[in-house]
Amino acid sequence: MMEDQLPPATDHAALRAYLQRLEASLSLVERRLKRFEEEFGMDSEEFYAKLQNAELDERVEYAEWAGEHEMRLRLTKQRDELKRRLR
Repeated sequence: MMEDQLPPATDHAALRAYLQRLEASLSLVERRLKRFEEEFGMDSEEFYAKLQNAELDERVEYAEWAGEHEMRLRLTKQRDELKRRLR
């Protein structure tokens, strides 16, 4: 199943299983973000804002961190949408 493709709303068991996979993925992303935050001494929101405003030098680690942050945003959006559908 593709990342942006949710099961049909009528299949609640599949939706709940997909939600569990989303939450597991989100947990992994959160752990990776925590390592970046500890290494660079700032939270991901602050980092991402500085990156968007060109306040940081270019580093490979920053590209990875930004990718993880963007993944968290996508996964969180999907999770929240799925939870709304399951209500």
